[in-house]
Amino acid sequence: MSTPRRTALTLTLILGAVLIAAGTWVVALRVQSPDQREAAAAPPSAQPVTVTVARGDLAERTTVLASAQYAQTVSLPVTQPTEGRGVITRTGAQSGSTLYAGQVVTWVNSRPLIALAGAFPLYRNLYLGDQGDDVRLLQQALSDLGYGIAVDGTLGARTAAAVTALYETTGAPPPTTTTQPSAAAPAPATPTTAPAAQPTATAPTLVLPASEVLIVPTLPAVVSSAPAVGATVDEQATVAVSTSQAALTAAVPASVEARLSQGLSGTATLEGTSMDVVISEIRPPAQDTTQQDAQASTEATVVLSTTSGAVPDSWLGHTDILVTLNLSEPLLDQLLVPQRAISLDANGVATVLIAQTDGSFSQMRVTELGCVAGTCAITSEDGALREGASVRVDG
Repeated sequence: MSTPRRTALTLTLILGAVLIAAGTWVVALRVQSPDQREAAAAPPSAQPVTVTVARGDLAERTTVLASAQYAQTVSLPVTQPTEGRGVITRTGAQSGSTLYAGQVVTWVNSRPLIALAGAFPLYRNLYLGDQGDDVRLLQQALSDLGYGIAVDGTLGARTAAAVTALYETTGAPPPTTTTQPSAAAPAPATPTTAPAAQPTATAPTLVLPASEVLIVPTLPAVVSSAPAVGATVDEQATVAVSTSQAALTAAVPASVEARLSQGLSGTATLEGTSMDVVISEIRPPAQDTTQQDAQASTEATVVLSTTSGAVPDSWLGHTDILVTLNLSEPLLDQLLVPQRAISLDANGVATVLIAQTDGSFSQMRVTELGCVAGTCAITSEDGALREGASVRVDG
């Protein structure tokens, strides 16, 4: 190869190398690694953090599982009649049915056992002219059934007529007797005392045997169990009834019980159906300290009733009813903000920072109504705070 050609080739290679180096330099200027970009980037200016004032309800709540059952179940003994063995000869109210005042519970020796409402059972047979609290109880029960009699504690003609009418509704004749309870022995006769008159036969008079009346604390009620036909009346013969008003019961830890009180409200929900309830009774934990019942002894029982209507029959027997209880009275329809949006000065005055249209913030004095789980209900003294306003929460 001639010298001129070698020289031209050399110059071409040198020029190419220069161009490659220049291109690499330009690319290096325009392309940066992430570390280079991060190092070259300037920190952004801090922006205020705000939240929108909302309107809603503020409540501290807890949830428990409740069961639906009749509030009270009692076993009532069937009294042995004064005559005969006492045998159940016919059924009356069926197990699971509703028992009403004046209804026959069962038949003993072919005589009706009639249910009446009262605070205590009859403790004697009642005759015309008898007086006492038991007569008053009978009169009140008859009056509640619609018999127009006075509740004066004396078993007179009008009360006797009401008892007779009650028996007629059962299809059984009213019980009568020709003898009265024995009276006290007369005082010794004196010479001037006329001879005692000889007893004469008396017409049958009304007697209400205690064995033919079953006093139930609350009626109507539901019959849980009753003696079967053929059973002998003895100390084991009882009629079990439950009050017809169902209630919800729930076990709660003692720590939760300390926050509850009668009258606190809540909501019970089962299978998409809800109803408002209130706490009607709080039963403290049992005082059993045995190893087996150690867990149960730490739980209290809460009884809840509905504020309107009754617990549906379809709920009875369920143990999965979700109850949401308010641990305090809820604050309804209030302005709500995060607790960190509220500042307190040395005097305990609460304020919030409200965003203005020009991007600035103004301080507004507020009243804190209550806080739950980091959210507070507030109100402004002049009512200037509105739903939808923006408050600063970053201090």
